[in-house]
Amino acid sequence: MLYFMVRKDPNELRNSLLDAAETVVMRQGIANLALDAVAAEAGISKGGLLHHFPTKDRLVEAMVTRTADHLRTYYQEAYERASEGPGRMSRALLSTSLSDCNCWSEQCRRSSSAVFAALAQNPSLIKPMREVYSALHRRVADDDLPPGVGEAVAAAIDGLWLYWVLGLVPVDQKMIVRVRKALEAVLARSAPAKLARSSKAKISAAKRSGRHCS
Repeated sequence: MLYFMVRKDPNELRNSLLDAAETVVMRQGIANLALDAVAAEAGISKGGLLHHFPTKDRLVEAMVTRTADHLRTYYQEAYERASEGPGRMSRALLSTSLSDCNCWSEQCRRSSSAVFAALAQNPSLIKPMREVYSALHRRVADDDLPPGVGEAVAAAIDGLWLYWVLGLVPVDQKMIVRVRKALEAVLARSAPAKLARSSKAKISAAKRSGRHCS
C-alpha cells in the first residue's frame, strides 16, 4: 500500500490514528474499541499503532486530550479576535460558535461523541476537559457583565451543541440565528450601545470570513 511507502509526519500519523479510533468508537461503541480495528481503520499494522499507543487506555486518553487541546485553542483564538471591552469572551463565543451552522462539522460531532463515550466509561479522564472549561468560565466570569449574563451565553451555546451532537433536537441555521439574536439582545441590554454595535459587526465579519470550528 502507498501508506507504507510514504513516511508520514509523526503528528499527522498520530492524528490519523486518533481519527480512526473515533470512527471505530462511533461505529462499534467504546466498550468494543479494539486496537486491531483501529489499525485496520487507519490502514496501518497493529505494531505501528502500538508504537504510538501501547495500550487501549493510552489511546482513549489521547482522544480526550486532543479534543481538550483543540477546544483550548479554539476558545483562545476566538478571544484574541474579539475586541477588548466588557463581554469580550461572550462576544467571542457568539461570533465563532453561532456564526453559521456549517462550522459544526461531522468531525466535530465525531470527536465530541467519542469523548462523551470515553468519559462515560472512565470518568477519571475528565481532567483535561474540566481544565479547559474552568479556564473558559473564569474568563466569562471576569467579562465585566452583570452576574449570570456571560454564564447564560456559554450555557445556551453548550446546550445547543449538545442538542446537535446527541441528536436530541434538530439544529439548523434558523435555530442558530434565533438563539444568536436572543443572546445578542441579552448582551445589548447588559452592555453599552457601542459594545452592542461592535458585537454585531464582529459576528458579520466572522460570517463573511467563513471561520470554522476546529
